[in-house]
Amino acid sequence: MASVSPGPCPSTGCPAPTEIDCIVVDKVYDSCTQTITVTQTVTPVAPCTVSGCGVNLSTSTCTVGAITPSVQPNYNDITFVIAINYSVDCASGVALTETADTTATVTLYNPSGTTPSCSILSAACTCVNLPNGSISCTLTVCLLFQTTATVQLLVPSYGFCQPPVCPQVAPVLACPPSPLFPPQAS
Repeated sequence: MASVSPGPCPSTGCPAPTEIDCIVVDKVYDSCTQTITVTQTVTPVAPCTVSGCGVNLSTSTCTVGAITPSVQPNYNDITFVIAINYSVDCASGVALTETADTTATVTLYNPSGTTPSCSILSAACTCVNLPNGSISCTLTVCLLFQTTATVQLLVPSYGFCQPPVCPQVAPVLACPPSPLFPPQAS
């Protein structure tokens, strides 16, 4: 893991904390990102000249499929099941909705009490017409794999955060308008 610094401090260093607090947080035990590319051929029921495609991130999923112990203690080979929901736009205005299923296996530090998870961070797709009338789509997804646990963490603290006063909303109309009068000759 990267070194942790307390943030911007004067050249003399940060002052000692005023208290030590125990907080409940979701601690990340291990994480990594990976890009996966899937190619899928779709056969439309009616002719479709591809005009574009898009991945629906809100309905695409990445879930834990299987956990297998690895050769290192407390590390597991975790297989995630990925369902990429996408649509193919046809020049006729019709949109074909499709799902591409795949898996990804990563080795993560996963001691007892931690929970593996996966998030789809971003995605892209390209689709082309094939000579036989089918459509070939290439989908690329950026995935974040993690193992986390809710823990009680002892942290040095400077006390509670005090939010500042909210700035006032700017008036919708400057009154009086500026400049009110034309400039004078000097």
